[in-house]
Amino acid sequence: MMSSIVNFSKRILTASVCLMFFYSCNYTNNTDRLPVPEIQAGMATVAGRVIDFQREEGKLLPDLSLSIPHPVTAETAYYETILNEDGSFFFEVPVESSPVVGFIQSEIYLGGVCLIAGEETQLEIFKDEDDNPKVNMVNSLGLTSDDMVNLVEVANDILLQNTYSGDENIQPEDYRIHIINRIDEIMETVVDNNPKLSNQAKQFISMNYHLFLMREDLFKYPRKMFHAFRRNPENEGKNEDDFIPPPEPDRSYYAFLKHFNLNDPLYLYADYYHVVLESILSNDTLNIPPIKDMPVKDWLKEVKIIMADLIGADTGLFYDMLAANAYAKHFKDENRPLSNKQKENIRSYFKNPSFTDILFAENERIIQRAQNHKKDSHTVINKTPAVPKEDLMNEIISKYKGKVVFVDFWATWCGPCLAGMRKMNPLKEDLKDKNIEFVYISNTSSPVGIWEKEVYKIGGEHYYLTQEEWRYVLDSLDFDYIPSYLLYDSSGKLKNKSDGFPGVEKMQAMIEECLLEG
Repeated sequence: MMSSIVNFSKRILTASVCLMFFYSCNYTNNTDRLPVPEIQAGMATVAGRVIDFQREEGKLLPDLSLSIPHPVTAETAYYETILNEDGSFFFEVPVESSPVVGFIQSEIYLGGVCLIAGEETQLEIFKDEDDNPKVNMVNSLGLTSDDMVNLVEVANDILLQNTYSGDENIQPEDYRIHIINRIDEIMETVVDNNPKLSNQAKQFISMNYHLFLMREDLFKYPRKMFHAFRRNPENEGKNEDDFIPPPEPDRSYYAFLKHFNLNDPLYLYADYYHVVLESILSNDTLNIPPIKDMPVKDWLKEVKIIMADLIGADTGLFYDMLAANAYAKHFKDENRPLSNKQKENIRSYFKNPSFTDILFAENERIIQRAQNHKKDSHTVINKTPAVPKEDLMNEIISKYKGKVVFVDFWATWCGPCLAGMRKMNPLKEDLKDKNIEFVYISNTSSPVGIWEKEVYKIGGEHYYLTQEEWRYVLDSLDFDYIPSYLLYDSSGKLKNKSDGFPGVEKMQAMIEECLLEG
């Protein structure tokens, strides 16, 4: 149960934070409609400045993380920079669609930023008379500061809405109808009729939350039934073994996809578009075949037999994006480059050359990573000890007897987890000759291909647990979410534990205390 709660809570947290600020851009296009984005490979820059910035004595300069949805390679990409002494900062990042909305996270600014391929966005950050952070943003899109403030409130209002709180024995068809009606009701009451939001802001938040709620509620019927089981007062005192999982819904259940018009190009703004496409490609009931070396047109013929009546169309952007994401799934699941036949198929199918450019660039990164991995002697992928789950953590820690052990619980989809790792990199470098081992524990919610790619960037000792092992370990440690951390002294005694990243300075102090104790 704990793994389900952790994964769901983290998805909720990531979506809510990103969506709160995604929709702060208002476009100066002389209409109340958003401009239609398109797949476009290019570079975008952000030139920012914090007005009247003064570095606090004894503190490091703040770092900033910029996340951007990449709809073709099906990921959210993260980039880091450091604030300069004069308060300026700069990002130059690749984009896969344009316009796109990114998300900057730091101690000085938490919010959205509009990016356009081939253009520079100018961002000024300042504080109002009440010491609240505000922004001025200059580019060809423009910014409505009221939207930025109000959408935080609206996003929280949406997340507080309960889409389902009924019987765990509801049939899939009845559940589907209930959830669709409930999503429409939430959008109408919280978004469409909200006088605080511009029309563009309403479109932004509606597109994203339709995808988010579709993924978290409609695609997860068995899990939602488990949550309903746990909430039912009649089941008090029962454990998860008493829950009888419902069968997976049949193919007709997925007719809900038609309700969401997945051909709408405005979905390219949404961070969850690729997540929904991945859910479709990975769904056992839909059973879409892997693309492998099939010509894209031939593969799509098979796909359309499965999907056309469910989404209500047999042409459109959806199919191009699904094909591109099928190749992205190949990269993630198999962690190997494209075959010559696959390259030929990509060249011959996609009319927009940006699809080809983006997929081939990712292919080159896969090749380069493979070459770098062969040279890397600082990453160890360990087999999970063959012991009962109750003994698992003790067995892992005992391997490093005589050393201080830092344990990081993480997942490839967890943005705060990856951000915490990046912040820890300078400290890890400083400690590389010290008596400490860095241990990273993930689980099967992270696709193995993506996990293998990430661990070689991270370094250290790695373990990949089953869902059952993960659930037990986090439950036994009373962890509610990830990232979470453990710190053991050289005798194997647990000295510190932390829900969430406490900051580099606190991490450093805790580690140095353990190292001094010997």
